[in-house]
Amino acid sequence: MYVLYIRRGSELTIVEELRQKNITAYCPRQIKAERRRGNWQYVERIIFTGYVFIDVPELTAKLWHVIMKCSGAIRFVSLCSLPDNEDGYIRQLCNDGNCIDVSRGYVSDGVLHITDGFMTNLDHEIVKFNRRGRRASADVTLYGEKHRIVFSVEFDDPPALP
Repeated sequence: MYVLYIRRGSELTIVEELRQKNITAYCPRQIKAERRRGNWQYVERIIFTGYVFIDVPELTAKLWHVIMKCSGAIRFVSLCSLPDNEDGYIRQLCNDGNCIDVSRGYVSDGVLHITDGFMTNLDHEIVKFNRRGRRASADVTLYGEKHRIVFSVEFDDPPALP
């Protein structure tokens, strides 16, 4: 998988343009809980703004030219594919092109435990959470560079002890 740096705001357009050219591309998206005028609303947001992930076995010169002709494409982050350890969780974030839904969890002894949803895969990567803001942050890396991703979490009461 390769990472393409693009003009912000054109992520979904480029993904669709590449799919029409039979190139598999992803723009990881998630459902986020946002508070507006005192009410919680769920909206779809792009996880990595300004980036599109291209799923090809090898980046040839011909393929490079086809991809760079897309409106909004700027450059590849690297001409090397993602390392295997990063490729795995980026594929999980891409979620086969589907939007990631809100996870569920509870706090016990100051630790967030995810019980349902996508973040069960990143449970060990959670670096902080905000119960009031319905958020949890996890660190991931792209080409060795850390990126912090903020996910929405619905907080439940901790299970009763027997």
